[in-house]
Amino acid sequence: MHLALWVVMVSTALSAAQGRPRPGVTGERLAISLALAACVLPLALAALNRRRRPEAATVALSLVLGGGGCVLGFLQSGALTVVPVSAAVALAFARLRPGLALLPAVPLTAAITVVTVCVSTSGNAFQEGVAAALLCAVLGAVCMFARQARLRHDQAELLLAELTDSREAQARAAAVAERTRIARELHDVLAQSLSALAVQLEGARKLAERDGVDPLLRQLIVRSGELTREGLSDARQAVAALRGDDAPVADQLTALVGRCRRDLALPITLSVSGEPRTLAPEANLALYRGAQEALTNAARYAPGSATTVVLRYTPQATTLTVSDEGRAAGARGDGGDGVPAPPAEAWTGGGNGLRGMRERIERVGGRIHAGPAGEGWTVEMEIPA
Repeated sequence: MHLALWVVMVSTALSAAQGRPRPGVTGERLAISLALAACVLPLALAALNRRRRPEAATVALSLVLGGGGCVLGFLQSGALTVVPVSAAVALAFARLRPGLALLPAVPLTAAITVVTVCVSTSGNAFQEGVAAALLCAVLGAVCMFARQARLRHDQAELLLAELTDSREAQARAAAVAERTRIARELHDVLAQSLSALAVQLEGARKLAERDGVDPLLRQLIVRSGELTREGLSDARQAVAALRGDDAPVADQLTALVGRCRRDLALPITLSVSGEPRTLAPEANLALYRGAQEALTNAARYAPGSATTVVLRYTPQATTLTVSDEGRAAGARGDGGDGVPAPPAEAWTGGGNGLRGMRERIERVGGRIHAGPAGEGWTVEMEIPA
């Protein structure tokens, strides 16, 4: 359409320059110059400005263009009078609704028909007028159908995009439902086994109290019962995260650090800086599990070492850093209550903790860095805001 407008503008200007009388600055020649300007300027505006303009502006543009063509054809013999007028009709139907496009199209078509009949010097004036009217009608119909086809194409693309989004949403919902089902099954299994284990440990504690066994053994039995209950709580937390109902990560870390101080014999400090933000449940769970794994590794490879957990909120990301100072010489290796930390051979695991952390963090769009820092070890997890 834009290329056609440029062609019409050039052909109209060339025809007017070669017609009689030619454009000028006085009398009738000045009127021809103004009519030519009324043709060229709207064509240039329509070709250069591709943004969608108000309907009233398009109607005015078509009227000015068509009116200039009619005046130019009436004043100048030999000009291509029908070209700018038919272009005005085509422009109206190409950019306006059919009912609104008729407002400029009908009077312009009638005007060019009358002008063509009046200025004709041949014996076929009526046929020339009909031909001019038919040209305007045909171009208008072509542009109207092209506009409707373009609108239908745009609507089809929009519907296709909505269908794609709907299918993706259904796939995500199905994945979440499946994950929730699996998590619920695992939770039920763990709930039965851990609940039974908690009952057995409570019985063992009472027997130990009755028989007066070593206080350290009684304390270990009590801790085992607490760990069992906390494991059941963690299973419930994982299911809650999958359902989208999750506690803030700062609250979870506070509880985790408290348990690790007591059960893993680690002197841990926790600090939170920045303006807290709400994270997605999957991101909350990834940070929590990463901190859990990092603290477990610190207790395993650097028992008794001072450990820091730093949660930072910045405008760009949420960052969690867990650092230890390495195996401390002469460290007590207990939690401060005389209960020894578990020996290295008591830990279980296939050595895949770091890989699991990385997979969790990357799955939610974050990154992780783990490596030595001085004599200790640092794990840094970052999730973009």
